[in-house]
Amino acid sequence: MDQMSAPARAAAKTAADAKALAEKTARDAKALAEKTAADAKTAAAAVAAAARA
Repeated sequence: MDQMSAPARAAAKTAADAKALAEKTARDAKALAEKTAADAKTAAAAVAAAARA
């Protein structure tokens, strides 16, 4: 199997593209979750400060 057929090459490329997209989506979701957590922590600190005022 030195030379892949065109459909096999296309399928391999599609699989590689899908994997790359899944990895990017996972990275983006992780970054968004971290930002959301940081924003929530900031908001909680602001509420606590306002409650003390």
